[in-house]
Amino acid sequence: MRHIFIINPAAGNGRYQNDLANLIHAELMDKDIEYEIYLSKFKGDIRSYLINKCSDKIESVIYACGGDGTLHEVINATRNVPHVSIGVIPRGSGNDFIKNFIKSTHFNDINFQIHGSSVNLDLIKVNNKYAASVCTIGLDADAAFQMHKFKKIPFINGSTRYYLAVIYCLINKLGNHLEISVDGSSATNSSYLLTVMANGQFYGGGYNCAPLAIINDGLMDLCLVKKISRLKILNLMNSYKAGTHLENPKLSNWISYKKCKKIKIKSSRPLNICVDGEIYLHNEVALEIEKDAFKFWMPKEVQIIGSKKTVKNK
Repeated sequence: MRHIFIINPAAGNGRYQNDLANLIHAELMDKDIEYEIYLSKFKGDIRSYLINKCSDKIESVIYACGGDGTLHEVINATRNVPHVSIGVIPRGSGNDFIKNFIKSTHFNDINFQIHGSSVNLDLIKVNNKYAASVCTIGLDADAAFQMHKFKKIPFINGSTRYYLAVIYCLINKLGNHLEISVDGSSATNSSYLLTVMANGQFYGGGYNCAPLAIINDGLMDLCLVKKISRLKILNLMNSYKAGTHLENPKLSNWISYKKCKKIKIKSSRPLNICVDGEIYLHNEVALEIEKDAFKFWMPKEVQIIGSKKTVKNK
């Protein structure tokens, strides 16, 4: 088994990336383990590197060492490669994907990682891309687009940066008029503040947007929030962050939530579509859950939150 560590030097404002490379060498260089470290050079570089590297058909674990965007790039480069499992060492500003696991601190331990094992997880196909965690349209996607404005502010973490981006977006026009069809049903038309399609529970640096989502249940969670006033948005953000919005009586008239397999969304104008933190521009989106879509490398003793079939490495 070959272990390849893809380090994104820009993730998390570039903090701790050199320390990670040194840690990997310190833990593995004297052990009988084949490993490589690759520092990505620019956006899109990871894809070209992995396509070339994986062509040798050696069974490998590819570790995305960065944030959710780095994982997104690794998944979309290697999802169809049967001899590859994809792992995560969180070094981003949000690291929302690993929040779907119990004992998530083990993702930072090289020894727990090396002694892990592969499990099958779902993905959401979003047009021609794949999402491991969450796809969003509306205020949250616009906020993700605007987060770059706050990246250079010292001591601002991913969650705070996202919160500031939301405040920034509140100044502008809110709500998108969308035509939405779920699992082949007749399309509905309405204005929505937030449209969330989730495989995992978290996004935006810890917002629990889909508290019932399970990353291996073969279903996609759809959370729709109708257009509400700015005052209500500010008052209810804490509930949305904590994942209590589905049981909050103040939100019951504004939120709908369901599990499904296919969703089609149309808009009369191009929209920001946030896919695992990466922004794309579309006015039509087709989403479909793909069961057991990729092999995920889970560190020793880590467990999936909410899994109906308990998956645990012993």
